[in-house]
Amino acid sequence: MKRDSLALFRDLHNANILPAERRRYLDNFLTAFELLKIEIRLCVDLNILSIKKLAQLSLLMDSIGRQASAWRKKAKKA
Repeated sequence: MKRDSLALFRDLHNANILPAERRRYLDNFLTAFELLKIEIRLCVDLNILSIKKLAQLSLLMDSIGRQASAWRKKAKKA
């Protein structure tokens, strides 16, 4: 999960510094972000994370997902 999280940051960084490739990096980010959300849910199923922690993370992940989707939508218009 740490490696996946670093890859997410790398995609966001690349989207910011390479405007011509922004849409591709944001698409990569959103795909990898969905996989990370699944990994987090699996951690709850395996009793690695508590339901309370999942609820906290879900709020953050929802906000991140909405922001990244808005950036991607804006990148499509450009």
